[in-house]
Amino acid sequence: MIDNFKSFGFYHIISILIAIFIGLVFIFLSKKYPDKKKYINIALAISIIIIRSVRYMFDINTGAFSIMDLFSIHVCHINLILLAICLFKPNKNIFTFNFLVGIPTALSVVLMPGSTHQDPGLLRAIFFIMSHTMLIMGAIYLLVNYNFKILKKDLYKYYIISFIGIILVYIFDVVTKANFMYLNKAPKNALLEYFYKFNFPFYQLFIYLVLIGLITLMYYISNIPKKRALS
Repeated sequence: MIDNFKSFGFYHIISILIAIFIGLVFIFLSKKYPDKKKYINIALAISIIIIRSVRYMFDINTGAFSIMDLFSIHVCHINLILLAICLFKPNKNIFTFNFLVGIPTALSVVLMPGSTHQDPGLLRAIFFIMSHTMLIMGAIYLLVNYNFKILKKDLYKYYIISFIGIILVYIFDVVTKANFMYLNKAPKNALLEYFYKFNFPFYQLFIYLVLIGLITLMYYISNIPKKRALS
């Protein structure tokens, strides 16, 4: 285990760049061979799952793996499953979740991976960062390749869904003493730890405000290509 992983150090940046490169390769292939897009989609989905699964293999090897890890209700885990489904069978509603919610939550992990990582330490940290970066690249791949348009009503719907979701997950965390979405306690050495000192309900409210702010930003980003295409 390591407890001194350096954010924006060499290994942090190289982990992000490797995943971005992999994602860009798939985008390039999908544009170069549009008639093979179905198979490229499947290959990307499998790649994302494999990169995520490497972390499970590490945990199995060290005895830290629990079967319940496969049923996690962390947003990024749910996003992984939905992203794989959307790549196998593209769907606008699933893509909307991948883009509006999946990208902000994955990005927060990518930029703030924390300093503590279980054995094998550095290698697990690298795959942890890569797996979350691939969630971002998968959503961008779908945006580039499919004519999915996120509407204003989708944005408002996710404001409500996010609010209800945070309340339900917080109640679940309190009852089970879990910490899904970090609503019970901020991760160590991450930006959220600063706001955790304000306690309930301000810490949870801060998470919600940040989330809807990022969702709004992703909505406008998703519509940039469409606006340019119409101009």
